[in-house]
Formats: sequence, structure tokens, C-alpha cells
Amino acid sequence: MSIFKFLVDHNKKGSFVNQFRQKRFDILKNRIEKLIQKDHFKILDIGGDIQYWKNIGWQHPSCQIHLLNLYTSEIPQSDVNKFSSSVGNGLALEYKKGDVDLIFSNSVIEHVGSYENQQIFANEVRRVSDKYIIQTPSLWFPLEPHSLLPLFQFLPHSFRALLIMTFNINYFPKATTYKAAIIVSHSTLMFTHKRFKQLFPDAEIQVERFLGIPKSYTAIKL
Repeated sequence: MSIFKFLVDHNKKGSFVNQFRQKRFDILKNRIEKLIQKDHFKILDIGGDIQYWKNIGWQHPSCQIHLLNLYTSEIPQSDVNKFSSSVGNGLALEYKKGDVDLIFSNSVIEHVGSYENQQIFANEVRRVSDKYIIQTPSLWFPLEPHSLLPLFQFLPHSFRALLIMTFNINYFPKATTYKAAIIVSHSTLMFTHKRFKQLFPDAEIQVERFLGIPKSYTAIKL
């Protein structure tokens, strides 16, 4: 693995990207722990995976984390007392208010396919829980985190589609037709601070910076 790939590898605990995740979570850790005032506290992690929580070292005896994904997430037998999982869609949560104590989502809302779907995702989060932590990368950070190409997020979708048809671009799967490539390109739509705040008007928006440049935004309502 190249040094650059290591820096952005989400599965490597000491990678550059996971150091940012650790720092981001450490800021929120005490606030989350103050919410846990009962024997069973349920966090719904939309689009999450067990490795994220292990990398940041989160543990609490009263906390159960439920992973909701479009695909089946396998939970090792040794972790079934702390984690559970199911197949579901963040655009149509099968929960009602009070079913979960906190909704958490890391780098998912930019992948739901359209601006309209992003609004639906935000509405579903706010419908189900009064407490949530939703993170997304910033549009303004020069290195686009999904393609790992500088300024890729500013290219027109028509040009991005041509690149996606021609090359394997990290997160973006190579497409065989222009129509498919356009769909892939639109699968990642990033946020400015203003537009993210519009989706979560009742939340505080925490801005993470690197060298003074916004790297990510986190909508926090606790």
C-alpha cells in the first residue's frame, strides 16, 4: 500500500483520516456520555460499520449501536452484546420518535443520489430523533475525499462522467456507459456550510479545518 493510500485508509487505525475522526469524536465523547442516563441507550448509525467504532475506541456498558445499511452487516459473535445490524434505507427509516436515543451518521448524506434525497434524509433523521450527529465532508477542501483527486468536486458532471468511463477513480466505480457514469457522478454531492445548515436548521454546525480550510461539517443536536 502506498503512503498516500495509507493516509486515507479508513480501515487503518493510525491513518490520517482516522486521526481526524478520532479527534472529531473525542470532542463529542463527553457530551454523548452525559446523555446516557439509563441502563440501555441505543445509537442508530445510518450507513455505519463496526470498524469505525473500534477505531475510535468507543465503549460504554449501557450503549448498544445499531448499524443500518443497504446491505447486510455481519456482527462478530464477540460483539453482539454491543452491536446489532439490519438492512434499511436512510431515506425511509422504519422507526418512530423515541425508538432510538441518538442518530449518528458519518459521510453518508452526500451519497444519497440527489439534493432532493439529501433533504429527505435530513427530514427522516429529524423525524425519528431530537438528538443526532451527522457528518459530511466539506465541498471546499481541495482534495476531494472520494476520488482522491484535487478539485474533482468542482468539475461538471458531464466531464466527471467521461473520466469515470475512462479510469478507475477510487470510490467511483468505472462505468461502461455515459448514462451509468452520470448516475455514478451524481451519487456524491458535497456540501457548503450554508446548504448543510439549511438541512439541519436546529443543529449547531461544527466546522473541522485543516490548514485553515474547512475539511468537514458536523450537524450536532444533543
